[in-house]
Amino acid sequence: MDLIEYKELKKAEGFTFFEARRMATNSFIAVNWIGIQSMETVVMGGNHVLSMLREKPSKGLLNSNRELIGPWDVAVSWLIHKWAPQAKELGLRYYAHVLSPGIYGQRSFRLLYPILKLKFDVETFNDDESAAEWLKEKVN
Repeated sequence: MDLIEYKELKKAEGFTFFEARRMATNSFIAVNWIGIQSMETVVMGGNHVLSMLREKPSKGLLNSNRELIGPWDVAVSWLIHKWAPQAKELGLRYYAHVLSPGIYGQRSFRLLYPILKLKFDVETFNDDESAAEWLKEKVN
């Protein structure tokens, strides 16, 4: 995957918890959540995605939870009421979600999914490659 922009966010202890990449040709933005997430980290990562969309709109988001550990239920309400409406307004249309290997991360996504699918064309995947292929088909 060719990328044109890369940013990582770190916790105070120096551990990376979020990576964002804008893919070449701006076909989509790919994010990867790493480790244990909190309300604060989800808001920081989510706001970074919004700033990327403001800077250069993109129709697709690959949201990977493959390196996520544990639940993020605490942030579902914020994602539904704050993040998703702004992302839609900024032009996001396609949301490819790579499921967490753990049941707690998957459960958190199941809480978000019913509302997310009202705003975006949402598909779930088990790997980033399949998600990227789906997005490439959708955004072009």
